[in-house]
Amino acid sequence: MAACIVQKQPKNQAFTLIELLVVIAIIAVLMGILMPALSAVKRQAQGAACQAQLKQWHLCYTLYTDDHEGRFPPFFGGTVETTFMESLRKYYNDINKMRTCPVASKVSTDVPTGLQPLSYFGKTLSAWQIDPSAEWLDDQDWGIGSYGENSWIRGPSSRENGQNWASTARIKHPSEVPLLGDARWNNAWPDNGPVPAFSEDETVAYSINNWSTMACYAMRRHKKGINMALADGAVRQISAEGLWLLKWNRTFEKQEDMILGNQ
Repeated sequence: MAACIVQKQPKNQAFTLIELLVVIAIIAVLMGILMPALSAVKRQAQGAACQAQLKQWHLCYTLYTDDHEGRFPPFFGGTVETTFMESLRKYYNDINKMRTCPVASKVSTDVPTGLQPLSYFGKTLSAWQIDPSAEWLDDQDWGIGSYGENSWIRGPSSRENGQNWASTARIKHPSEVPLLGDARWNNAWPDNGPVPAFSEDETVAYSINNWSTMACYAMRRHKKGINMALADGAVRQISAEGLWLLKWNRTFEKQEDMILGNQ
C-alpha cells in the first residue's frame, strides 16, 4: 500500500497589517525623538560655520588696517564706500557665501527698504539684499548678505562728532568693540537708546527711522542672540540684550540697569 505523502504548506513570510502598523508607529516615535536632536545639531553646525566666517572677516579688517597704517575704511557718504562688502573686496573671495550666515542665506522680499529698487531688509532667518543693478557690483555679485558692520569703526564722517573709532589706535578695550555681526542690513550706527521689549513680531524693527540703529542687530538668530566679530579677534555669541553692554562708539554708555529690567 502506497504511503500517503503530506506536503507541508510554506508559511506566509509577509507582514500582517497589524505588524506593519506597529513598525510604522515605532519609526514615527523614533523620528519624533531624533528630529529635534538632529535639528539642534544642524543649528549648532550652522552657528559654528557662521563664527568661522566672522573670523575670516576679522582677518580682512586686520589686513586692511595693516595696509592703511591702522586706519579703518573711510565713510564717504556714497553707497560704494560705505559697505564692508566693497571696502574689503580685495581681501576676500567666495563673495556670496562669505557674506551670508548659513542660518540666513536666502533673501526674503517681505520688507522692501524703500532706499533702492529691489533692496530688502533681512530678518532673523533671511538675508538682506542691495539692489543687484548697482553699478559697482561685480557681475557675479548677488548683492546679498546677512552680516552688518558697526559703521562707528569708520572715519571720518558727517556722524563723527568724536564718536567714531576711525583707527585701531583709538580702541583701548578691543574685546568690547564690535566690528561685524549677524544683522538685518549691511551697516548700522547703534547709539544710546532704550532697550526694546523683544517680540516674536519682527515688523517692529522695520522702519526707515530705525534700520540703522541697534534694531539692525537685536534679534535671536543663534539661540538667544547673534554672533559678533570683535576688535580683539574674538568671535562671540552675544545675547540680544547683551548688545547694550558692548562699546559701539567712543561715547557709548553701557546700559546694565536697562538690560536687567528688560530680562
